[in-house]
Amino acid sequence: MSETTKISVLMPSREAERFEAFCEARGHKKSTLIRRLIREHLDREGFAVQVELFSASQRRKPGKDQ
Repeated sequence: MSETTKISVLMPSREAERFEAFCEARGHKKSTLIRRLIREHLDREGFAVQVELFSASQRRKPGKDQ
C-alpha cells in the first residue's frame, strides 16, 4: 500500500453542494474524484516533481571551495 497524505480543500458552500450532488448523481466518491481530477490536471500540464541529482551531503555549501 502506498503512503498517503491528507489534503483539506475549502470551497464556497454553493460549490461544495454542487460537487456533492454531482458525485452522488454519478456514483463517485468525493475523495476519489478529487484525486483523479488533480492527477489528470497535472498530467495535462506535463508537471512532474524534479528528482534530486545529489543528496544534501554531496552538495557544495555556499562560500566553501569556490
